[in-house]
Amino acid sequence: MIFPILHIPVLGDGMTIALDAVLHVLISHGLAIGAVSMVVLFQALAAAGRGAFWSDLGRSLLGPLVIATTSVGAVTGVGIWFITGALAPAGIGSLIHLFFWPWFIEWGAFTAEVVLLLFYYYLWPRLSEERPKALLALGIGYVCMAVLSGILISGILGFMLTPDGWPSGQRFVEAYFNPTFIPQCFLRIFGGLAMGALVALAWTAWTFKGADDERRRALRLCGVVAIVAAAVSGAAGVVYFQRVPQTYLTHWVFAVATSVLSQRPEVLTWLNAGAGAVLLLAALAGVAGRKTASRVLAIPALILCVGLVSEFERVREFVRGPYLLPGYMYANQIPLVQKLAAEKTGMLPELRWVREAREAAPAARSGRALFDADCGVCHSIGGVNDIRQRIAGRTLEGVNALVGITQQMVPFMTPFSGTDAERLTLATYLYALANTNSRPAPQLLLPKKPAAKPAAAAATQGGAKAKEMKQ
Repeated sequence: MIFPILHIPVLGDGMTIALDAVLHVLISHGLAIGAVSMVVLFQALAAAGRGAFWSDLGRSLLGPLVIATTSVGAVTGVGIWFITGALAPAGIGSLIHLFFWPWFIEWGAFTAEVVLLLFYYYLWPRLSEERPKALLALGIGYVCMAVLSGILISGILGFMLTPDGWPSGQRFVEAYFNPTFIPQCFLRIFGGLAMGALVALAWTAWTFKGADDERRRALRLCGVVAIVAAAVSGAAGVVYFQRVPQTYLTHWVFAVATSVLSQRPEVLTWLNAGAGAVLLLAALAGVAGRKTASRVLAIPALILCVGLVSEFERVREFVRGPYLLPGYMYANQIPLVQKLAAEKTGMLPELRWVREAREAAPAARSGRALFDADCGVCHSIGGVNDIRQRIAGRTLEGVNALVGITQQMVPFMTPFSGTDAERLTLATYLYALANTNSRPAPQLLLPKKPAAKPAAAAATQGGAKAKEMKQ
């Protein structure tokens, strides 16, 4: 591991990445794809002569969307690169080497997306009256770039869960066009469109100032789009999870409920069903053209969308544990082949930034380095998933044993990488963390192999024993 390891204190690596990623997905899918597509649809109806109110409604919604997508959306997108580059440089480096061209094209699509959106917004006042078809072309061009961006990233995200035969053949086609690529494309695009339709429904219900009949027409369109898009994304979700290995899906309950509710999986089923019911009711209120019902249901529906997106992203990231790239690299960025080599040659020699400390011999520094390399990606010290709470009350012998059987004990935990002596170093460090105010850690010695005797001494001793037997 040639990169120094950085971990986020208190909050933890996973939570830090998740908060930024979920916010980015909500904006890049729900707003940039879904809500702006609804604006383009409104403008298309206006251009077709279905009523000037469609143009006014679309223009009023477009302003907040431009601000959200070009500021928060762009910043969180860059934030994903910054955070993952700092916390998982080996993993993100491997993905860049494998998927350079899809990512390069996606960056180009994103740039075109931003440029077209700004032109669409700033030219709207002039073109909506004089050249509505030209304005519509700009809007359609933007939607195409946004959808293309979503499709390009889906292949990479799908690979991280279902790499198919890539670990053995390492062919780009196997990696990118993996089993979950197509269903994930439909799930993300139509899921984003469903969220965008709910955003447009809420905006119409709360801000529209036109005639009641016009409001009912707009609400009805938003409700129909939301129902159709949700149905397509739901069907895609079923296909998606059918293609995820069953061994991974067994972890989904723990991924969402953690250890608190993992023994009550029916709770999650009822919560998800309830969330789906609220989304359906909000869409049906729109189809019925009910202003008050749409106002009441749209806000909780959007809040539940945040929860459902968070749940999906959490499950997708969690269930592939203990891997970052299945069959190739563990979640702690240690490749499988390096783990096997570390059992013989050790892990500390690979941690080049602690080599000087290792030679100077502070055991605590070596223990902390091993913790950062093996455990720090999931566990923190004093924060989320605190390692001290996990080992509290255990003896040094117990901690040492647990470190050696992490994956057998919990299948989604990464195995320890290193020699038996390094495992004892890590166990001693962890024991000291959990017993800061207790007496010093006892000395736990590894069993020593019997030393080989010199040949001359062995021959002399053997001759003496032979003489004794003769006597």
